Amino acid sequence: MAQIKSFDHSSFTVADIDRAVSFWTDVMGFVLDDPSPRTQPWLGEVVGALGATCRVTHLSVHGCHPELIGYDAPHQGESVFGPTVRPEASDLAFFVDDIEGFCDAMVAGGGTMLGSITRCGADGHSGGARAVYMKDSEGIIVQLVEDAS
Repeated sequence: MAQIKSFDHSSFTVADIDRAVSFWTDVMGFVLDDPSPRTQPWLGEVVGALGATCRVTHLSVHGCHPELIGYDAPHQGESVFGPTVRPEASDLAFFVDDIEGFCDAMVAGGGTMLGSITRCGADGHSGGARAVYMKDSEGIIVQLVEDAS
C-alpha cells in the first residue's frame, strides 16, 4: 500500500501576495525563504489551469512551512475564505505567549478578529487554554492558543 513519507507544506492562494508576505513576516514573525515567479508551462498542467502563472513564497518559523501563492490575471479566482464554520474552511493554529498582544499586533497589521479570546474547557484537547480565531490580511483563518499555565 502506498504511504505518506513526510509532511512538506501547507499552501494558501492570496489576492495580494506582497501584502500577505508583509503580514506574515512583519506581524507573524515568519522568515521569507524563497520568493520566486512560476511561469513554466508545467504549472498550469499541475494546478489544472492551463497557462496559469504566479508568484510563490515559502515562509518558515518553528518548523512550520506555509507557502503563499499569488496567481496572475486572468487566473485569479474568487476568494473562498469565509466563516470558520463553512465546509472546507481551514486554519493555521499557533501557540502564543501573549494572546492579547498577538491579537493587537494582527489587527494593527491588517488582520481581523473573528471571535473573542475565550478560556476553553479543561476536559478537551485544549486543556483549559485560551483561544481565538482571527483572519490575516488576506482572509486566511488563524487560530491563536495560549497555554492554560
